Amino acid sequence: MKRLSIISGVLFLCTSLMAANKITGKIIDESNNQHIEYANVSLLTQDSTFITGVATDNGGGFLLKEVNDGDYILCISCVGYENSYLSIRNLQANLNLGELPLSPDNVMLEGVTVTASPIIKKTDRQIILPTEMQTKAASNGVSLLRNLQLSRILINPIDNSITIPGGDNVQLRINGVEVTQAEIIAIRPTDVIRIEYIDNPGARYGNAGAVLNYIVKRRESGGSISADLANGVSDTGYGEHNLAAKYHFNKSELSTTVYWGQRDLKWTRENYESFHFPEAYQENREVGEPTKVKYDNLNFNLNYSYQDNDKQLLNIALRNQYSDTPSSMSDRISTLYEGDTSYSISDLSASKVLIPSLDIYYQRNLKNKQTIYADIVASYLDSKNERTFMQKALNNDNNDTDIYSETKGEKYSVIGEGIYEKQFNTGKFTGGIKHTQAYLQNRYSGNIENKITMNTAETYLFAEYQSKIKALNYTVGIGAMRTYNSQEQYSSEKYIVKPSLSLSYSINGKWFFRYNGYVSGYAPSLSDLNDISQAMDKYQIRKGNPDLKSVTFYANTLSASWQNKYVSVDLFGRYSYDNKPIMENTYYEDGYFVRTTENHKGFHRINLETAIQIRPYKEYISIKITPFLNRYISYGNTYTHTHTNAGLRGSLMAMYKNWVLMAEMNTSNHTLWGETLTKEEKLHTIMAGYNTEKWSLSAGVLNPFTKKYEQEIENLSKSAPYRQLAYSKNLRLLFMVNASFSLDFGKKRNSQGRRINNRDTDTGILSGSK
Repeated sequence: MKRLSIISGVLFLCTSLMAANKITGKIIDESNNQHIEYANVSLLTQDSTFITGVATDNGGGFLLKEVNDGDYILCISCVGYENSYLSIRNLQANLNLGELPLSPDNVMLEGVTVTASPIIKKTDRQIILPTEMQTKAASNGVSLLRNLQLSRILINPIDNSITIPGGDNVQLRINGVEVTQAEIIAIRPTDVIRIEYIDNPGARYGNAGAVLNYIVKRRESGGSISADLANGVSDTGYGEHNLAAKYHFNKSELSTTVYWGQRDLKWTRENYESFHFPEAYQENREVGEPTKVKYDNLNFNLNYSYQDNDKQLLNIALRNQYSDTPSSMSDRISTLYEGDTSYSISDLSASKVLIPSLDIYYQRNLKNKQTIYADIVASYLDSKNERTFMQKALNNDNNDTDIYSETKGEKYSVIGEGIYEKQFNTGKFTGGIKHTQAYLQNRYSGNIENKITMNTAETYLFAEYQSKIKALNYTVGIGAMRTYNSQEQYSSEKYIVKPSLSLSYSINGKWFFRYNGYVSGYAPSLSDLNDISQAMDKYQIRKGNPDLKSVTFYANTLSASWQNKYVSVDLFGRYSYDNKPIMENTYYEDGYFVRTTENHKGFHRINLETAIQIRPYKEYISIKITPFLNRYISYGNTYTHTHTNAGLRGSLMAMYKNWVLMAEMNTSNHTLWGETLTKEEKLHTIMAGYNTEKWSLSAGVLNPFTKKYEQEIENLSKSAPYRQLAYSKNLRLLFMVNASFSLDFGKKRNSQGRRINNRDTDTGILSGSK
C-alpha cells in the first residue's frame, strides 16, 4: 500500500495558548487531479486510537476542528483508492495540508479493492470502515452488517432482527439517532461512512447490551425512494416489506419509512404436564394439530429534521406502530389425554395494539467544546386482547371448561431526557438525567370483571468521565436510579446507585484487552405488577403481584482480541448477578396451581465465547466459528436450578465483484430464568445474491438440513412441571426471494445526528395464555 510522504510539522506561529487547532486540506485523485468526494478522513493517535473523522465535501475538502496539541496519524480512505496515512507531529496551531493525492488501487479486479477491513478498537466501541467489496456485496444496512461478521452480533435470517447472545437489547442508530430496524434496512450501503459498534455501552446508554451506530452521508437536495421486499416462495404467508423515501431542501430533511411484516403459518404444539396435588398426582399428555399463526405488523414513521451546520439540530418524529394478531403463537387445537379421559382443546387468542407517539429532539453545540441534548417523547398505547379456552370431554359431557377473557388497555407516558457533554484536552465528561412518567388503565372482562389503574415513574441521573493514562484508557461513571409504582392501595419505591468502570489496553495494534464492571437495576414489568388473576385452564391460574420490588444487577466483563492479516480471535467472558430477581413461583391454593412472580434470592449467569475468523484468500472468503458456553444458576426462595449449555455458531461469506454467497449455522441457545428453561430454534441458512448500486436480487433456503423448525420450553417446578414443544414444517426448506431497489437524485453532504431517542411499548397486560 502506497503511503504519502511523512509531514513533520513545526508550525510558524502559535495563535493561541488554548489547544483548539484546525486541520484542513483537500483530497484529489493522483491520476487526474480531480477532487474526491466522500473520502473518509480519520484522525488517530499514535497508537491508532480513533479521535474524530469526517468525509470530504463536494470539492474534496475537509475540516477537523478543535484538535488538541500533540502527535497524530491522519488516515485517508476511499472506495477504489489505496489507503494513505499521514504523520502529523508537534501540532500546536492551525494546519492547512493543501492538496493530498490518493492513488487509484492497482490491486483491483474490475473495481474490487483487495484490502482488509479496518477496525479501530476503543474502550467502549469498535470503529468499522466497511471495505468496497463488503459494501458492493450488500443490498441494505442489515446485509452490510451481516457481511462484516461482527462478534456477538446475531442477525435472524427470517425477520432480520438484530440481537446479541443472552437476549439483551441492541440499540440501532443512524448518525447518533436511535431508529427502527426498517430505517436500517433503508440505508444504502454506499452511503455508509463507518459503523460504530458500541459493544461496551456506558451509563449513557442505560441497560442496552450493545449499540450499532451507522454514520452515513446526508444529501443537500433532491430525494430518494427505496424498497426492500422479501417473500417466501412456497405458500407460507411469509413477508418482510420495507419502503422508504426522503426529500431534502436547504437545511431540512423530510423522510418516511413504512414496514409491513406478515406471517400466515401453521404450528403444531405438544404439551406434557404433571400436577402434584396434596393427595393425588395427575399426568396430562396433549397432542396438537397444525394450528394457524397469523399476524400483520405495520409501522410508519414521518420525520422532519433541521440542521444548521455544526450549531444546532431539531428533529421531530411522528411514529405509529400497529399490530394485528388474529391467531397468536400460543394458539393450539389439540387432544388432551388425562388418564382414561380424553378432551378436545381449543385455546385461541387475538390481539391488536396501536401505539402513536411524538418525539421532539434538540441538539445545540456551544463554545468551548460543549454540547447539550434534549429529548421529549409522548406516547399513547391502545391495546385489546381476547382469549377463548375450551376443554370439552370426548366421553363425558359434564366435565367441560370454558374460559373467556377480554382486556382493553390504555397507557399514557412521557419520557424526557437531557444530556450535557464537555470535551477537555485529556478527556470527556458526560452527564444527564432521564425521567419516565406513565399512567396505565386496564379493563378486564369475561370470566372476571375488574379495572386496574397504575402510576409508574422512573428517574435516572448519571455522570461519566473518559480519559487515558499513556496506553491505558479508562471510563469512570456514577449513576442513581429511582423507581416508583402505585396501584390502588399498593405502592413501592426504590433507589439504586449505579457505579461503573471500564479499562482498555492495546499492544502493537494487534492485542486489545478490556475490562468492564458496573452496577445497574431494573423495575418490574407492568404486567407482573397487575393485581389481577387470570384462569389458564381447569387446573392453573396466572396471578400478578403488586408487591414486587426493583432489582439490582451486577456485571463484570473481560474481553481480549488478537488479529493479523489472515486470522482474528475474540475472547469474551461475562459474569452477572441479579440480586432479588423477579422470577416465577408456583404454589397450590384453593384447588388451583397459582403461577405468579416474586422477588427471589439471586440469579447467576456465566457466558463464555471465542470467535475465530479466518480469511484464507484476501476478502473473497471469510469463515467465522464461535463456540460458546452458558452457565445458569437460579436461586429461588423454594428452589435451586442449574443448567449448562454448550453450542456453536458458524458463518461463511464468499464475495466476488457484485456476487455474494452466505451460509450460516446456529445450534440451539438455551436460557434459564427462574424455573423455565427455553431452548431456542436451530437455524441453517444458505443465501446467494447479486447486488448493484440501484438494485439487488437474492435467493436462499432456510433450514435445508432439518425435518422441522422447532422451539422447546421446559418448566422445572416441583409442583406443576411441564414441557412444551412447538414446531412448524412451513419453516423447513423455506425458499426465500429478496429484491430491492433504490432511486435517488441530488447532491450529498455530511451531517451530525441526534444522540438520544426514547420509546414506550409496554402495554402492561397480564396474560392467561400458556
